[in-house]
Amino acid sequence: MTKIVEPGDVDIKYVELSNKNFKASMNPIGQLIGVDIFEDMSKPTMYAEFTFQDNLNLLKNFPIIGEEDISIEIQTPGMSKSAVFKFRTFEVANVTRDSNDKGMTYTVRCVSDEHLRAGSSLIKESQTGTVDKMVPYILSKYLDSSKSIIIDEARGIQTVAFPKQNPLMAIDMLRQRAVSKQYAASAYVFFENQSGFNFKTIEGLIKDGKPTIGSRVFNTQQNQMGTKVSQANSYRTILKHENIKKADGNAKASMGIYKAVTKTFDMNTKSFTSIDFNLKEVFDKFQKPAAGKAQIPNSDDFIKTYGEGVPKQFFTLKDTTRPDTFIDTAMAVRNSFTMLLNSDITRILVHGDTGLKAGDLITLDFADPTGTTDKKKNDAMMSGNYLIVRLRHMITPSTKSKHEISCDCVKMGI
Repeated sequence: MTKIVEPGDVDIKYVELSNKNFKASMNPIGQLIGVDIFEDMSKPTMYAEFTFQDNLNLLKNFPIIGEEDISIEIQTPGMSKSAVFKFRTFEVANVTRDSNDKGMTYTVRCVSDEHLRAGSSLIKESQTGTVDKMVPYILSKYLDSSKSIIIDEARGIQTVAFPKQNPLMAIDMLRQRAVSKQYAASAYVFFENQSGFNFKTIEGLIKDGKPTIGSRVFNTQQNQMGTKVSQANSYRTILKHENIKKADGNAKASMGIYKAVTKTFDMNTKSFTSIDFNLKEVFDKFQKPAAGKAQIPNSDDFIKTYGEGVPKQFFTLKDTTRPDTFIDTAMAVRNSFTMLLNSDITRILVHGDTGLKAGDLITLDFADPTGTTDKKKNDAMMSGNYLIVRLRHMITPSTKSKHEISCDCVKMGI
């Protein structure tokens, strides 16, 4: 008999809960009523919540004490690959006893193994070299991580002393110091998604995502009860959407998005140098025009209106007797680029797709809200290519398990 597949269906390949101390493991799928998995480009590791409706008293009999390993493998029907997520539990929360006193409901909170290891490890050494070589070294030596890491190369030989920092704090410090070999803004992010760790620039993520643009188009216009083609395309239907962050021109102006100056003090020559930044002069580098696609928010007129104020000042130190770190050349550009990309954030709810992850580029087509009876067109302002900055898998296990994804996206002018 042919299995009927609907948008939002998901195959849960396995769930495993294991306790190394008690040398016990089990499949708790019969007690599991919800799974939420979070990927976030502003967070170094992934986070998850597993919600149980427990009629076996696993809290006592297994037991679940908040020190277990838990893993899950899921696959969207029709997808060639599944997604595997592995976590370490750290807390049991929201314990509620059922009204008949025969069971209880609770949430098991989890993070990636590396997150917990970071809390019990301190770096007590200095490193010399490029930042892109230091990051995998820290992941391997101090976090015992064997996960893959995708890296954008950095330039500038740096000597960095870590003042008894935990490894994730040290990597974040390196992220802020990193200057890209290839991209002017050097807007580095460090985060984990289902593929592993990423020490990437925003520009690098955009470049990597360009080849897949057009293969993931989500829209608001499909009719699930229409033709077979419409039903098939409804797999990519935007179920809900909202703007959760709106640009504020005055606030951005005061934070240096339009004009800035970086002052650098040379400890060798005891002299100052200045690098001026004016977004109007480099705006074409931020915009990547493409026919029919709106650009990164803020027109030239908008920038002219808000960008004539007093520039924000950045300050940095350098020593010309040592190799150049190039930090002074990137500070203002990085600040402006990062703020531009976070001017407007759109949140969408879509059917589950186990291939979707934070850092991906997707296309969103929103219907023109004019309300005419003519053939629907796309909203030119809202539609375009977006970068997923955070993502939440929401899985409901049952005899016919369901999967939805909430994505926070920023628009790319490509």
